[in-house]
Amino acid sequence: MLENIRNFLKNPKGFFIVFALLFILNSFWELIPLKQTVFLLISAFLLSLILTPSMVEFSRVLGVVDKPDEERKIHTTSTALLGGVSVALAFAGAIILSKNSLPEKFKVLMIAGALIALVGMLDDIFKVPAKIRLLFQFFLSLWVISAGIKLSLFPKNEIWGEKLNELLTLIWIIGFTNAYNFIDGLDGLAGGIGIIIVMFCSAISYLNGDTDILLLSMPLSGALLGFLVFNFKKAWIFLGDVGAQFCGFVISSISADTSWSSPGNYFKAITGPMLVLWVLIFDMTQITILRIKYGFVKSIADWISFTGKDHIHHRLLFLLESDTKAVIALYIISSVLSLTFIAIDKLSSEKITWIIADIVIIVFSSIFMIFLDKKTSNKAYGKI
Repeated sequence: MLENIRNFLKNPKGFFIVFALLFILNSFWELIPLKQTVFLLISAFLLSLILTPSMVEFSRVLGVVDKPDEERKIHTTSTALLGGVSVALAFAGAIILSKNSLPEKFKVLMIAGALIALVGMLDDIFKVPAKIRLLFQFFLSLWVISAGIKLSLFPKNEIWGEKLNELLTLIWIIGFTNAYNFIDGLDGLAGGIGIIIVMFCSAISYLNGDTDILLLSMPLSGALLGFLVFNFKKAWIFLGDVGAQFCGFVISSISADTSWSSPGNYFKAITGPMLVLWVLIFDMTQITILRIKYGFVKSIADWISFTGKDHIHHRLLFLLESDTKAVIALYIISSVLSLTFIAIDKLSSEKITWIIADIVIIVFSSIFMIFLDKKTSNKAYGKI
């Protein structure tokens, strides 16, 4: 079924039908009237359906393909990269078509995201050293922070609080940009998790009275959804570093700008990201702890350069013996934990509730990490 849809969208007939739908949508959406957020979602989706098949061919013509690697990769055939180019273009294209004036901080984020995507594309083609990529992430993160995208964990009216917010946001954006890149290891995983995260960030911000974030989350979700048509098993194309870096940077910035709680409720502001971004946080934490435990990582340089099949998706793959089941399991986990945050918020707003929730999350994650390590360490690292 999925393969038939892909082949239809790839041929000229499918292309022109989708293009015609996009043209009609763009011409009449203001007359219907259609909410701008819905227009952003649908137009980004249609643009992604148009652009992604072209990037499949473009990647293969340039020879920019991901080749099988038994040490750290699951796929067994060469697969086109540069899928992230179609996601980035669909994201930006939908915003341009909507003719909406974005807040200044979002304009800065779009330009910074484009630069991150450019570095990622160069990495896919020429292999840019990790230190150079981190340097770009560092300075571009500082730029979006200066534009106003930052966490609000500490008092904004105090100099020390504002500086701590900025420092944590810098670590946040760089950390989650790379964490997102790390989970891009199974067909459909990164795209699906990305959609879940930004949609729940938007829902939480909306419930707290902030709707501006929808202007970014909707086009990104639509672009990723269109990409998933060609990325779900068996993938025709991967995000590549261009997509993983771009999506990771935008998603981390969106989550940093999310209105997690009302001012002063710091424990709630901590619990929200712990649940909504749990897959990324858990994966980053467990690979660090276990690689140190088994002596594979002894320095920051070792940590950056180490590659292997020890990420959460690899471990679930070993347990469930199916990459599709592993991906769906992570979709469910991410969605359930995100819904849990909203449910707790509706039931109680007491600080003690959020403190207990934080403790439960940490205990659950620790037990889960021990369980996964016990069951899958031999396959993750070889015999140890």
